[in-house]
Amino acid sequence: MLVPDPKVVRRLLTRYAALKIAYAEKETLETARGLEDVTYTLCVMTGTTSVRDAVVAADALLVAGEKRRDAGRAGLLGSVTSPAPSPKAVSAAPPLAQPPTEVRTLSGRRLDMSGPLR
Repeated sequence: MLVPDPKVVRRLLTRYAALKIAYAEKETLETARGLEDVTYTLCVMTGTTSVRDAVVAADALLVAGEKRRDAGRAGLLGSVTSPAPSPKAVSAAPPLAQPPTEVRTLSGRRLDMSGPLR
């Protein structure tokens, strides 16, 4: 299974949050289309069918990437003579047991992730 680049996943999550806030503040055709596009891309990239599942899977991918990076820095992935496994060879972390009940932005604003996109 191919694992998406964590930088791309993080960028998509940031774009999703920004568009969700912009759409909540003022519903325009431009923000609705942007939100639909980024939602579709997140779902395809994470292999899910709902935005809630996509965000949970994207978070799990980022956490798994952080753990791999930290383990690599600590020298736990291999010796100096053997290279670290490629990202394609590392499987994604299992999904979280329960999806988060609430998502907040860095400024503390709550994002509504329930129901279909309008």
